[in-house]
Amino acid sequence: MSQFHSLKVANINNETVDAVSVTFDVPSDLKNDFKYIPGQYLTLKIDINGEDCRRSYSICSSSSEPLTVAVKQVPNGKMSTYLNNTLKVGDNVEVMLPQGNFLLEPKFELTRKFVAFAAGSGITPILSMIKEIASVEPKSEFLLFYTNKSDGDTIFKNQLEALTGDNFKVKYIYTQQAASSSLYEGRISQQKAKELMQSEISWLNADAFYVCGPEEMIFGVKDALESSGVLKDKIKFELFTTPVKKNEEAPAPMDENFDGEAVVTVIYDDEEVEFPLNKDGDTILDAAMDQDLDVPFSCKGAVCCTCKAKVTEGSVTMDANYSLSDQEVADGFILACQSHPTSAKVTVDFD
Repeated sequence: MSQFHSLKVANINNETVDAVSVTFDVPSDLKNDFKYIPGQYLTLKIDINGEDCRRSYSICSSSSEPLTVAVKQVPNGKMSTYLNNTLKVGDNVEVMLPQGNFLLEPKFELTRKFVAFAAGSGITPILSMIKEIASVEPKSEFLLFYTNKSDGDTIFKNQLEALTGDNFKVKYIYTQQAASSSLYEGRISQQKAKELMQSEISWLNADAFYVCGPEEMIFGVKDALESSGVLKDKIKFELFTTPVKKNEEAPAPMDENFDGEAVVTVIYDDEEVEFPLNKDGDTILDAAMDQDLDVPFSCKGAVCCTCKAKVTEGSVTMDANYSLSDQEVADGFILACQSHPTSAKVTVDFD
């Protein structure tokens, strides 16, 4: 799952002045491996001026289209700048198989309702969901609230307009451009999200709500939905930046005989490496990398889930977790980039 594959860039399309979509040519022998569920992402690895750069980008294509991700250039973003300005059609990029838990699985026989809130490049996984639902689950309905600075900054607007119809509608919200109503102006705060849902009150009974964007918007929308009576397990979200807030959950219980120094065994690609690690020292991911293990990672911020591994012996605590489900944590999975040992012996399996 964590292995990289070399894929050729088949197409690059300028979506806005600072965003591109990148389409990959997937060889026939890898097509089954690269099958994905709408909402998942790809981790890309590129050597940029001698530096091993890895970043995760959400898939924006449907299953019937060539595999495509969208990349918005961010200030001082080494990878996003390279992909927007330097990458060329015909180049090869190291790409990991699709991952992620921000999922919408379409089923032909179902008739459902979905609501999504997206900001800027947060539209990427949502677009994949909308296109897949329109194709595979045609009786279902989808409502999108989509915020950008202006009309010109709206990524994939042409595709969204083409999809608009009886079963899909989109409400554009602008932060730096006048709109037809003040309701559709300004950032999507908790109050704004409440007002938007009140304007479409019948959608409060939707089967699921998907939210993708910066941290402040996500938690504002989440609070607005919950205060409006939406059940917590109906709300799915994905951050596209490393959170500012740290995890406030209680740390994992520590072995009473643990003196702070652990022996950690990391299993990756059928190789086992053992090393000492203090509970207050590096994360398990960084320590494994210091042992020259090419363990998978991308954001190192508890967001992308690329460094997901399973604890098969001992216990750890995580500084933060914004991508593993409660069930995955209960099953022993961790984010290695956030994990520290809490027992004298810990075994972590990436395979």
